[in-house]
Amino acid sequence: MSEAKTPEQLLEIHNQMFMSPQDFSYRWGLGYEELAKICAISKSTAYHWLGGQASRREAGLPYQRIMAVADFLFTNAEVINPLLEQWHNSPPPN
Repeated sequence: MSEAKTPEQLLEIHNQMFMSPQDFSYRWGLGYEELAKICAISKSTAYHWLGGQASRREAGLPYQRIMAVADFLFTNAEVINPLLEQWHNSPPPN
């Protein structure tokens, strides 16, 4: 078993996580509308990320990180869902 990571080490790993809109949408079978919801962007922007060569735009690194984190959550949903529910239902810190 690996040694526990410090918050700084976890943030460093997080800051190296990236996934393209094309890879993310293909892996999870998502269209531009679902991608827009996940990344909190307009449908038009998501459409241009996934669009053809003439209208394609590149997703910025912060959005690629959002997709990588979402991929991690989806991939590990069985373990993470109970933890997310516990976190969501816990009182906020003072």
